[in-house]
Amino acid sequence: MADENYSELDEVPTASLGKWIFLIVVAAVSFWSQATVTEERFVPALNVIANKFNIPDDIAGATLMAAGASSPELFSSFVALFITHSSLGLGTVFGSEVFNQLIICAGAVYSSKTGKLELNRAVVTREVFFYALGIVALFFALQDTEPVADDPSGIDHIVINFADAVMVFIGYVFYVMVCANMDAVVGFVTRFVCCGGGDGSGKANAMALSTDTSTSYGSTYGSVRHESIQLGGSAPFMMPHTSSLAAEPKGNFDTVEYHTAKHGGKSTGHVFSASAKAESDFVDDDHSVHSDPHRQPSMPNDFGKYSDGRELMNFKFLVSKEKPSDDHRLLDIEVNTYEERLSCFMWQRSYFYNKARFANHGWNLRWFSLMHDQVYSVPDRANFERHKIRYPAFTEIVIDQNRHIIKLCNPNPKKRNFYLMAPSEEIMEQVVEKFTSIMNVHIQQIKDAGGLVASSPDSEGEGIDSNEDVESLIEFPSNGSLFGKILFVLLYPVRVLMHFTSPDVRTLDSEGNPNATLGNATIAVISCLLWLIVGSYAMVASLEALAELMDIPDAVIGYTVSAAGTSLPNYVASAVAARNGFGNMAVSNALGSNTFNIMIGLGLPWVLYTSFGTGFEPYDELRNEGITEGVLILGAVLLLLVVLLLQSGFVLYMWHGHLFVVCYVGYLVYVIGGAISGSDTQDEQLSKT
Repeated sequence: MADENYSELDEVPTASLGKWIFLIVVAAVSFWSQATVTEERFVPALNVIANKFNIPDDIAGATLMAAGASSPELFSSFVALFITHSSLGLGTVFGSEVFNQLIICAGAVYSSKTGKLELNRAVVTREVFFYALGIVALFFALQDTEPVADDPSGIDHIVINFADAVMVFIGYVFYVMVCANMDAVVGFVTRFVCCGGGDGSGKANAMALSTDTSTSYGSTYGSVRHESIQLGGSAPFMMPHTSSLAAEPKGNFDTVEYHTAKHGGKSTGHVFSASAKAESDFVDDDHSVHSDPHRQPSMPNDFGKYSDGRELMNFKFLVSKEKPSDDHRLLDIEVNTYEERLSCFMWQRSYFYNKARFANHGWNLRWFSLMHDQVYSVPDRANFERHKIRYPAFTEIVIDQNRHIIKLCNPNPKKRNFYLMAPSEEIMEQVVEKFTSIMNVHIQQIKDAGGLVASSPDSEGEGIDSNEDVESLIEFPSNGSLFGKILFVLLYPVRVLMHFTSPDVRTLDSEGNPNATLGNATIAVISCLLWLIVGSYAMVASLEALAELMDIPDAVIGYTVSAAGTSLPNYVASAVAARNGFGNMAVSNALGSNTFNIMIGLGLPWVLYTSFGTGFEPYDELRNEGITEGVLILGAVLLLLVVLLLQSGFVLYMWHGHLFVVCYVGYLVYVIGGAISGSDTQDEQLSKT
């Protein structure tokens, strides 16, 4: 009998090198496809639906947009539960929780320019509380265990019934309610808990923070208001969802040196003038942007430049490879007194990500030209002239002086308002002054027209022919790195398939207003769901096959590879966010994502499976392979974060980041070591039978 068992133990799963490579490639492509379809298609489509139905920002951010941003974890949980019947989905969620809390927080601190992050007490307290609530609910839901007759390993299985699933899921309902009423909750706590009563000081302090009327820009007719602008969606540089950009502590924002993927390194700006005789060096008759022959480009360019667009027409095809940042630094200000034009870079808030908790394309860099009575902008990308926006004749401006944000109020209430962010205080001052001058011209034109708002010119019939400010999935990255170009070529078949099977709703007219309808967005959501289901299945199946080849439990591959693969895009976005002064939002987003992953990523599939899948019978197919211990680890890691925050006064320092990385390495060692020792123990037990 023992010899038979030993012969069975010797039959370790083996595979050819080709199979290993195939499974690894499938897993990697599935990670990429899920992240790409989520960011480029799913989130914008959900955002359009939320805008069409006028869903409040906080509710949309905590529901639709959170589901979109965390869809890889959510769909992997669904696939593992309903199709493959494995614990990989649970392992993915657990591993993502630890990765988000330790690695994303560490990355945010490392990316901070001051070596520390000041956190907003109210927002972080909310996220910590509900994350802790989710951990507690999950711990109690996983307490029932029993052996299963058809499992020869003898490992107990976790039994989850409908009541357990509802207990985990219901907490998110309260989370959404708190997010929707965050101002009222903070006001209540501040007045009756922190201040010991309603003496009105909290309200006065809030008003002092939200209003600033110290600067005048000489508006004669229009309205120029100073206030803390409420942005319900993503803030600049891939920000997470908050009720207001003012939630970001000012200390993180003041010390920032702006960095973007297109401006690697610190930007230093210049103010330079364009004389009348050199006007064609900057803007021709159709307001095209050209290079200044007296300036050096901010980035290397392998292609020759031309000064007037006519001398080298034989090489016109090279123009499409240029973009504004080839000729201008981020903080440059260009003044042309002959045309009464001021040009500079500013970020513009995307309509298609304005409710997203976290979005890489939340704000997009554009090169603005402020004329005597018109405002134009083009994106910082190739073929920029095909994506030019002519802004409406605005009659009201709202200014957030502290955070360099400008709101251009559209006189047509059915059209979008535009939110802009200046990269420096100097640009902010000059742009606001110029905007005020343009607005006064608009008001005078309205008066001359008898009080009628004149429609914008026709823009010569040239609207925007493609996506908003982002490159198409099948547009070759001519300005990208060599590695990026190689990846583009390798993934091109998948890109083409995604491009033509999943509609892109990010289309605008010549005045920057969205063209997408509710029907377009619905079709896009359905196609994205199909992509996510297929991608999640490919990921789960390939990783389960790899786990079998390595003879380790499915949950372990979920804790490690799957968790890192699904969370890596969030890490990159969080690092860029912190580098540009929004580390508090990056940390808050990591904790908020953890809450969603537990309560929705696990709770919702369990509710559906224990009701429709089993007919309200308990679900008992999860092996208790360190799952209960995994919940305790989540609690211990959260407790460590709380202790550190209380000790430091809600400030994360560089040494905290080092500690988080050490803890994550220890976590991986524990998980992988436990899997190896568990496998050895099981082999020994089988050999003795």
